[in-house]
Amino acid sequence: MNAPPPSITAPKALPGSFAVLRGVWLLTWKAQCHWRRLAGLAGVMLILPALVLLTTTSVRGWARRQLIFSNSDALVGGFAGRMARQQHPLNNQQETDLRGILATEYAQAETRVQEQPGESAASRSERLKTEIDACGEHILERAQAVLDETQMTQFRVFEKRNRATILTRLDQPSMPSWGRAGPFYHWLIDFYFFIILPLTCVRGSGALIRDELRADTIGFLITRPVSRARLLLAKYAAQTVWLELVLLVETLLLFGVGRAREIPALGVLLPLLLAAQFLAVPAWSALGLLLGQITSRYMPVALLYGAVVEMGIGRIPTNINVLSLMRHLKTILSHNAALQAIYDWPPGGMFTAIAALVIAPILFLGAASLLFSLIEYHHAAEMQK
Repeated sequence: MNAPPPSITAPKALPGSFAVLRGVWLLTWKAQCHWRRLAGLAGVMLILPALVLLTTTSVRGWARRQLIFSNSDALVGGFAGRMARQQHPLNNQQETDLRGILATEYAQAETRVQEQPGESAASRSERLKTEIDACGEHILERAQAVLDETQMTQFRVFEKRNRATILTRLDQPSMPSWGRAGPFYHWLIDFYFFIILPLTCVRGSGALIRDELRADTIGFLITRPVSRARLLLAKYAAQTVWLELVLLVETLLLFGVGRAREIPALGVLLPLLLAAQFLAVPAWSALGLLLGQITSRYMPVALLYGAVVEMGIGRIPTNINVLSLMRHLKTILSHNAALQAIYDWPPGGMFTAIAALVIAPILFLGAASLLFSLIEYHHAAEMQK
């Protein structure tokens, strides 16, 4: 009769959003940071920097392959042979002095015509022609002290023809207008930023729920005392943070290769590209998460989306192109002079582009959370899809 009343245990509070995110992040970290997976990831991440290193020419290599001015020894030898046939041969001292004049003037001119960051193809072509004419005039002025009158008359004709040959070589379409840095920028922007990065985000986030379905572990997740929407957002946030870190390392590796190859103006481009990447990863990841809710074949659907929306609608010169994520990313990157000189992207508002890249993942996540909350998943049915 005098026994104390039984104690009443208070119900445990449901885990908050931070606790859910922490738990999902720990699972993501443990799964991704296994030493075998890290070794494989490191190997994959080094492939693209290696390709960039092999295909981007160094300053010395480019100088050897892309000399604008002719070889001074060959020119003097050709002129000496012509004068010998006309019975006005050059003596040894004249040949030595003339060879020295051409070598000095050509070396100085090669230095002056080096590509400049952000220079357009038209302005570079005009500057090259001006430098070639100036170099030829300097050579003629100095050659007057070496050659006699008859030899000088023939040398003027010879120099005029050589100058025309150089200009003809510059006008050939085989000479790339973007110069030595072009391959690096095309690897970085066309291949990495607009192909590898979106596909990596879609593949990583699209599998967040689909992998659980294939492993038949979705039931353990949705029976926890956490709402489906909160669980989905926690998995998305953890995966997005992981992708941001991995792609940050990949970007730094690419810029490290660019620095090793002495690509100009990388210090100006890096902050802008990282800012654009910081906005792009959540947007592409949210799109992948939504596609993963819609179909198990989310990668083919993502490729179809890219062909129709990004490559098709995004290039239409009307307001409908605001549906393209790539167009907004190009608007941000177009504020870099070097990229604008290469790609000539249409101008746009920076604020509008940033707002679109912030709103897009919110819309994708809202739709994905709604589907995940309403659809009942059955392992057998999902495995048959």
